Amino acid sequence: MNKTLRPLARTLAAFGATALALPAAATQGTFPHGYGVTAEGMGGVSIALPQDAVAGANNPAGMVHVGGRFDLGAAFLEVDNGAVLGGTRFDGAEDKSIYVIPQLGYNRMLDERQSLGLSVVGNGVGTDQGGPVGPLAEPESELQQMVSTLSYARKLDGVHSVGVGLVIGYQRLRIQGPAGLGLPEGRDSSYGFGASVGWLGQLTPALTLGATYASRVHMGRMDRFEGLLAERGDLDIPEHYGLGVAWKLGATTLAADVLRIHWAAVDSLGNDGVGIAPGAPGADDGPGFGWRDQTVWRVGVAHAVSDTLTLRAGYSHGSQILDSQSTFLGILAPAANRRHWTLGATVSLNPGMALSLAYARSPKETVHGDGPGPNAGTDLYMGQHWLSASLAIRLE
Repeated sequence: MNKTLRPLARTLAAFGATALALPAAATQGTFPHGYGVTAEGMGGVSIALPQDAVAGANNPAGMVHVGGRFDLGAAFLEVDNGAVLGGTRFDGAEDKSIYVIPQLGYNRMLDERQSLGLSVVGNGVGTDQGGPVGPLAEPESELQQMVSTLSYARKLDGVHSVGVGLVIGYQRLRIQGPAGLGLPEGRDSSYGFGASVGWLGQLTPALTLGATYASRVHMGRMDRFEGLLAERGDLDIPEHYGLGVAWKLGATTLAADVLRIHWAAVDSLGNDGVGIAPGAPGADDGPGFGWRDQTVWRVGVAHAVSDTLTLRAGYSHGSQILDSQSTFLGILAPAANRRHWTLGATVSLNPGMALSLAYARSPKETVHGDGPGPNAGTDLYMGQHWLSASLAIRLE
């Protein structure tokens, strides 16, 4: 890592220590269904509809449209996930944990056309089976990622806005259970950097289009897991990009996004699973989770009931990332669910402060393993309930 950037990464890591004190579990691979409580209430829709200072994590161009503000929030996530081997549910092979995922955003307007901002969000995936699952002794995993986007946004004219972001990642990984198979367990952490760019076009008073791209965040290797994760302990945050549209009809706003996430390009995630990958654990071509690239569709609606109350609803649907041929390692990350139904609301407490709430239900889905070796009959399932809240403070 560049020595001049390492202190900044450490400062943000310390800033996010509270966010990482509790485990995170996401719903689209390691990503949640949306960043920002207002977006979460609309199925995650955000690329062409910035609504708070967390918008820099979705599309950095949106920050110049939200004004000076500070947003602090958290999601409380109840997870029902686990594994079934050969039709048998092992004792403890089910996790019904509650996780907390904090988030925050800060945006400062430099003038009417420019802004600087910071958006901090959490990613992650994991499970706590609480007992043995087949040959694994009490498998448990926690991947916690804090992703901070330092953004600069500018209005080019009355129509177009652009934004750029420096993406700083910090992650911690803890795994236990595979030692009986001769594989490493324990904990390790790493830092990494990437970049993001975005565009917003206010084509008419009612119609807004948006586009965003975030590069792969190249994380440092975790030496503790060099004999488990592909590329000798490498686990990057994947490249992703998307398009969005928002259409305002009086007091009602309709919006939609399409997002593409390249999970398969990260070897630790995308390589074929145990019994299929040609290489040994930890090698470049060693076993991975068999995750496939994913396309996520989001739609949402917001209606301003009054000057002080806005209601929201939405739905998102992602393609399945789990490969039924490579389910065995998924015992540590059974991310099988891909649909989310959401509701949300914002209530103005006074002219400078507002409270936002969101609820999301991700119905339980199961992927049935039919691959060779231990993948055969290893079924993975996950379902979730989300409850999120955030407080917004206007700074101007």
